[in-house]
This record gives sequence, C-alpha cells and structure tokens, in this order.
Amino acid sequence: MPLITQIKPQKKQKRFNVFIDGRFAFGLDAEVLLKEGLSQNQEISQKEIERIIKENESQRILEKVLRFLSYRPRSEKEIFNYLIKKQTGIEARKIVIDKLKNLGMIDDLEFAKWWVEQRTTFKPAGKKLLFFELQQKGVSRKIIEQVLNEKEPLNELDVAVQLLKKKKRQWKKIPPEKFKKKAFEFLMQRGFNYEVVIQAVAKLEEKE
Repeated sequence: MPLITQIKPQKKQKRFNVFIDGRFAFGLDAEVLLKEGLSQNQEISQKEIERIIKENESQRILEKVLRFLSYRPRSEKEIFNYLIKKQTGIEARKIVIDKLKNLGMIDDLEFAKWWVEQRTTFKPAGKKLLFFELQQKGVSRKIIEQVLNEKEPLNELDVAVQLLKKKKRQWKKIPPEKFKKKAFEFLMQRGFNYEVVIQAVAKLEEKE
C-alpha cells in the first residue's frame, strides 16, 4: 500500500505538499490536512488519495464562494453560474452546493424575501419588475408569488407618486408634455402596471 513519506509546508501560507513513496503526490490546504489527520509513515490507499484530493478541491472552491457571498446574499442559480464561471467540475459543484445548503447559505425563499425588502427600501419598484428580477435570479414562480403575497400590501400608487416627485426635481426644466412622457416611460420601466402609471401621473398633475 502507498506510504506517506513526507509532509512539507509550501512557501505559500497554509498549504502543504504530500509525498508518497518518496515522490510528490499532491498539495493540501492546512484545514484539510488536519481534518484528514494525515501523518508521515502513514499508509494510504489510492481510493483515499482520490477522495482527499476531491475534498481539498471542494474546500478551496467553497472558500471562493463564501467570499462571493460576503458581498450580498445569492440565489442558488447565481451560485451555480459563479461555479461554472470558475470552471469547476460537475462533482465539485454538487459537493459545494450541498455543503452550502446544509449550512443554510443557499435558500431561495430567504433570498427572495431579502431582495424584495432591499428593493422596497432603497430602490422602490412595481411588483412586475420585482417578479421579473427574481425570475432572472432563478427563483421559482411559486417562491416569488409566496413572497410577494406574504409581504405587507404595497401601495404601488403612493410609491409611484413619490418616485415621480423625486424625478420632477431632476426634470424641472423639461416642458410639461415631455415630462409626462418621460414619467410614463420611467414608471413602466420600474415595473408598475399601466393603470397605476396613469393614476400616478394624473395625481401629480393635480397637485401642481
């Protein structure tokens, strides 16, 4: 059976080279080395070697994903696409995604709630746009509908009017007819339905 003849620290911090039968076999992160309990003069099967190498690969990928998640929560599709972009293998992707699910770090329901809350607080939009954005993130229709229905009813008309008030200050030099056209286009792009847009523009005109 193969024998671990040397475990030598790399110049790169927290990495070790493992030598088997006098020859370099593979490199390991310190965390994986400690977890596996490898030591010099230890016998190790080829099957174990392959398993440990895969474990080390998935651990390194997991660390990259955790950095990716540190900026903001992500949907499962976003993480999956990130792993593809990093050219990870199918098996490694599955291992990492399963680990993240077990850690509670992949949860499309919680992600959708966070997304809607953030959008409502910092960049208000209509339900149509919120629905579209979450679909683009790979969230299922069932989860999106659940989150949008559970949320405290949003008075889209009030939100639309408030958005137009802010825009009116920016567009103060624009002629009334042109403002009306821009206001209509702006609210439609923000995901408000046609009826809300018409009412919001009319309501703003009433206050002038």
